[in-house]
Amino acid sequence: MTGTTTGAAKKMVVVSFFCCFALTPPFVHAQDNSALKRDGRIAGTGGVTSISGASGGGLIPWATLGSYADAGQRGGSAFLTRVDVDDYELSVSGGALSFGNRVEVSYARQDFVIKSADLRVRQDKTGVKFRLFGDIIFENAPQVSVGMEHGSLRDKGLARAVGADHTGGSDYTVSFAKAWLNGIASRTTLLNVNMRYGQANQFGILGYGGDDQGGKWTSEIAAAVFLTREIVVGAEYRQKPDNLAALREDDAKDLFIAWFPNKRVSLTAAWVDLGEIAGAPNQRGAYLSAQLSF
Repeated sequence: MTGTTTGAAKKMVVVSFFCCFALTPPFVHAQDNSALKRDGRIAGTGGVTSISGASGGGLIPWATLGSYADAGQRGGSAFLTRVDVDDYELSVSGGALSFGNRVEVSYARQDFVIKSADLRVRQDKTGVKFRLFGDIIFENAPQVSVGMEHGSLRDKGLARAVGADHTGGSDYTVSFAKAWLNGIASRTTLLNVNMRYGQANQFGILGYGGDDQGGKWTSEIAAAVFLTREIVVGAEYRQKPDNLAALREDDAKDLFIAWFPNKRVSLTAAWVDLGEIAGAPNQRGAYLSAQLSF
């Protein structure tokens, strides 16, 4: 990751962060979008499920809480995800429970395969997220959540071989999200910004920590627009800590489209660019995910 890339990403996140607070207009209940709100929370505001199991996008969690549980309600979700890039495959399954639109707990089982060596690395991810204040739509302030994601490798050999300090570790996130019903081209528009502190190498698949001691702060950003009441397009960008001197770790990004035919089902497809992984450059390919909410 070059200094130019890092500096540009940080500037983008800082600008987006202040946009969430300073440029948020008063709530506009756009007539074109009024049917989005049926019972409880608006369709799509629970996001989909990230590869860590937390609600949000595909590569990163957002400030959202999974399912459509509102105050005094409980809800949950289950998901299956497949990422297929040039030299690797990642399959993820799991689910999340949310309580009162305040707390989310999540679990994901990751199964990472190196195609050329038929080598498998499995990891368990558990997480918890708390909504501190704000509402993604119905308040002028953005929704702000804090979260923790803990990873534990079942297959530890690869992480030890590449020089990782630990085979388990935790990341901590602070997330800011805001949706405007009367946003870009009068479409519902969402912006999410994360600050993350942790030591995960390649999402934890290659262990935690390395030559650079201690955790690192990294930033993440996502933006999305509802083309219709059921179809959303967007992009995500995730900085990576790059802890291992022997193996370069590039930032990750995606372009996605998600379909919400109803509040129970969502389907997401994306093009992902994970950069260099374990010495193999230009890891790009397809991302597919299905989620059920209840």
